[in-house]
Amino acid sequence: MDNVFSKERFLTSLNACKSYKSLDATLLAERLSELAEIGRTKQGGISRLVYTAEEKQAKQRLTKWLEELGLVVREDAIGNLLALYEGENPELPVVMTGSHLDTVPNGGAFDGALGVLSSLTAIEGLIKEGKRPKRSIELVVFVDEEGTRFKNGIFGSRVMMGEVTYDDLLRFEDEEGIKLVDAIKEQGLFPEKIKETHYPKENIHAFVELHIEQGKILEENQEKIGIVKGIAGPSWHSFTFVGETDHAGNTPMTHRKDSVAAAAELILAVEQIPPKVSKTAVATVGKMNVHPNGSNVIAGETTITVDARDIDEDLREQMNRQIINAANKIAEKRGLSLEHKTEITIPPVLAPQAIQDAIKHASEALKLPYRYVISGAGHDAMILGKYVPSGMIFVPSVNGKSHSPEEFTHLDDCLDGIAVLKETLYELANQ
Repeated sequence: MDNVFSKERFLTSLNACKSYKSLDATLLAERLSELAEIGRTKQGGISRLVYTAEEKQAKQRLTKWLEELGLVVREDAIGNLLALYEGENPELPVVMTGSHLDTVPNGGAFDGALGVLSSLTAIEGLIKEGKRPKRSIELVVFVDEEGTRFKNGIFGSRVMMGEVTYDDLLRFEDEEGIKLVDAIKEQGLFPEKIKETHYPKENIHAFVELHIEQGKILEENQEKIGIVKGIAGPSWHSFTFVGETDHAGNTPMTHRKDSVAAAAELILAVEQIPPKVSKTAVATVGKMNVHPNGSNVIAGETTITVDARDIDEDLREQMNRQIINAANKIAEKRGLSLEHKTEITIPPVLAPQAIQDAIKHASEALKLPYRYVISGAGHDAMILGKYVPSGMIFVPSVNGKSHSPEEFTHLDDCLDGIAVLKETLYELANQ
């Protein structure tokens, strides 16, 4: 398994690391390696789901490192972990930074975990340099960003921003029938105190999250830093084509009302529409349900779910209208009925220019090549960005791989990203 994460493979680029006196590349490798062993799978990946023993162990390990730095660490009622590096004026709104420690099943070592360790290492660097900013810097580890276990992603940040009530907790359970509220209690936490987790928005000056790109743009252009201009908002639409269930052998091709063929035609249209609308628009069909789902049966009903995203909300809705129109035309042409439902719609979030500029200043000062990018994936920064100024720093992903054991980012790229994060946090915390 040469293409999965290991400490030895990670350290192969140690000699390529730029010299940052306050940033310890070897220590970063050791910490990331320790976290990667928690929930390690036979395939070389990591399964560290929310409210499990593995996630709890990872949080305990991180808490130890944070406390060794002298940071004040606390855990809120649903498991978000917060650590404070107090500034000269602690009454001022904080600059917040962090990410998550949970993974998808058999995921990678970097998604989320690198962002958390980057925030830790950046604060550690400021402490070593004796730099205490005006504002406090608060590291946060959000629970359940991935949403794998309870199908309820970007959970911790939504709770913190007041978007989730106690009644909401009662609606979710995992595949084993364990309710979300009970899973929280089993960790020794207090879901009934969910209102106490709400973080006053006026107490946050800015939020910055470092993350792997999960794409190939930085690597292909040999650039070190991605300055995220914004996070594309997803919208999900389901389309159900209803035709007639018939025998696959005895029904002539001219007499069929085949719902699968209609869905296939729409899938091809979904692939073709986004480039005609916007350079940043994307649309995907990743889910399809066929009924009755028999190999020798013409399916009378097929449902597909379309995930459409863009950084421009108006253009995204234009794309959605074109997809809906295409679905209606296909159904009419084939003599089928169509049921359309909007599942979710989340607005895009743009990064304020001031945060983009702070990341740019840091990149230029450190002489690191950068590019402005769009995040097509959702992150906790997308939730905080609805309420407080929020931005993201991307570092390159090898072959664009993510959510798999092959997920990898070179140590020197990680360290460069942390150096930019450190300077960005310091600039924002001195505003």
